[in-house]
Amino acid sequence: MGNLDATSFDSILANVKRRREEYNGGEKTDDTAVVSKSSHRTDERSSAANTIVNAFHQQHNPEPIVQEGSRKRTFNERERTILVSTTQTGNPLLKLLVNTNWRYVKSSATDKIHYDYQVHGRNVVFLSLKYHKLRPEYIGKKLQPFGKSQGNILLCVVDVEDSEDILKELNKMTMFSGFTLLLAFSFEQAGKYLIFMNK
Repeated sequence: MGNLDATSFDSILANVKRRREEYNGGEKTDDTAVVSKSSHRTDERSSAANTIVNAFHQQHNPEPIVQEGSRKRTFNERERTILVSTTQTGNPLLKLLVNTNWRYVKSSATDKIHYDYQVHGRNVVFLSLKYHKLRPEYIGKKLQPFGKSQGNILLCVVDVEDSEDILKELNKMTMFSGFTLLLAFSFEQAGKYLIFMNK
């Protein structure tokens, strides 16, 4: 190795040649034959697979590979957007929805929106326990239009002291209405739940 620069291509080739000779027990190998064989194999593989080997310029299949029996799912911006009911305007939770897409949706005469948030088709109803203490009848009326459909979430911010009795009541109500009760102990945590569900 003597006075060869360790970073030069020639020194790398010389080192490879030396190691091959050591591996083959001192037999000299024909580097041009080895290089041409390996380049021929590379050409066969790249042409057979129709891919470019360079990591910086890869070809990707436009269609995702889907196995039989699995559902084909395409991700676009619409599916990754949290739908927010206009009734949530002014909710401090909206300021905490960072690095995620969300947009307002409004009820119309024909299409009534009962959810507060919708994430990947799952309806999320938001409740602050402070508000629930002031208006306990609100949540019963809010959950009623959903019937007993499954997969709905009641996202509840626990922002009052001595909340055990209220939470027992809410747990029973959600259990019999097909909702899952998800507790957050701050608005920031509730925002993180929504962001996580949207991924």
